[in-house]
Parts: sequence; C-alpha cells; structure tokens
Amino acid sequence: MARDTEPLRRYFRECRDANTGDGLTSAAISYYGTTTVAMGSYMHSPPVGADDFDGQIRVGEFGYPPAWRETYLRDRLHLIDPLARRAAKLARPLFWSESRSLPDLTPEERRYLDRVSAEKLGEGLGIPVFGPAGRNGYVALGFGSPERPEADEILELQAAAQMGHLAYCRLLLKGLPRGVRLSAREREILRWVARGRTNNQIADVLSLSRNTVETYIRRCFEKLDVNDRVSAALRGIALGMID
Repeated sequence: MARDTEPLRRYFRECRDANTGDGLTSAAISYYGTTTVAMGSYMHSPPVGADDFDGQIRVGEFGYPPAWRETYLRDRLHLIDPLARRAAKLARPLFWSESRSLPDLTPEERRYLDRVSAEKLGEGLGIPVFGPAGRNGYVALGFGSPERPEADEILELQAAAQMGHLAYCRLLLKGLPRGVRLSAREREILRWVARGRTNNQIADVLSLSRNTVETYIRRCFEKLDVNDRVSAALRGIALGMID
C-alpha cells in the first residue's frame, strides 16, 4: 500500500515558512508523529571559521526515555557516538544495528554501543545531513522496537531530515553577522591560498607581482580577523567566500 505523502509535503511547507527555531522544532515533532519514529535527535556542527563556531555540537532531541536523555546530555555521549562522529563521511543512512560493522571502532565507541544496547531503545536510523559551506549535521531516529520501516519510509525520513537541516541552517545564517566582505580579487586570491598555492605561484597564475599578492593576502587576514593562511582558508570556506 502506497504511503500518504501529504504529511511530508506539509512538513516541507512548514520548513520553508518557519521563522523561528521553536516553530521548526514543533513542525518536525508533528511530522515524525505521523511516521514510525518514536524518538529522535539532531546534531548541528558549525564549520571551523564560522561566526558561531566554538568547538561545540548543538544537540536537540525528543521522545527518548528521560533517564537516557539525561545520561546522553550529561556525559556528552554525542562525542563518542560512532555514527554521529562519522556522519559527514556517510553516503547513506545507516541503521543503529549496523554501527558495530563500522571500520576502526575505538574501545570507547564499543562501550558506547554496549550502553545503547542495554537501554533497549530498539532499532534506529542514523542520517547524515549536509548544508552550505560545510555546515553539516546528523539526525538519529529511533523506532522503539526491533522492527525496521519499509524502504519507502526510509527515503521519506531521509528527505525530511535533510529538509529540516536546511531550514535550520537558513534560520541560523539569517541571525549571524554579515560584516565581512571581500573584493572579487581578494576572493580570487583567497581561493588560491585555500588550494595551497604559494604567493609566487599565485602571482604567476594571475599575472601580478608578488608584492601585490602579499598586499591582498594581508587585507584578507585583516578582514577575516586571522593571522595565518590555514585559518584564512577555513574561515573563507565557512563564510561561503570560497566555492
């Protein structure tokens, strides 16, 4: 029997029209209530160099048993959750039960998986989500039983997770400062810096003098508030100045 896709379409519209994070969260919980999902969490990772980067991962959740929720947040278990840690490298959603087959699991990660198994949360799905300028995240959806959803629902859940992530990125970016502006030439030179070219190589490519290139790079450093080439490249990528 074909799934009713109206709840998903409605959720997409709500993501498009959301003006606040709370509104987006309410829309997500309402949508997942129409699926086999019993619990879920969302982790957002600001990229290095972004204005909101502080080395922390933002975590939101719903539906988990209170004791497990408290333990997960208190012990910062997202830092050793093997699916969450590898989310940006995943090419498809993975079931929680597939976590033990991930390559190079650390002893700490194996102990985490043992803790999750002891909680008897049932089967779940880990979904990598991707956003602008490396602003990626991870969505974990638990079903509260060993049963897996059908293939079509998995595709639907993946689409919903990605749409929700992009909507959150839109709201987040709207609230961040936009004070950094580079000229077209500064952006061009920063792009070459990010590719590892030396000042002499950049000068040759762009038919400029070395001194001119150095002047542009100093301007980039000042505008981006950095002191080295690596930091400049990372900040440029995080701010969407390098494509």
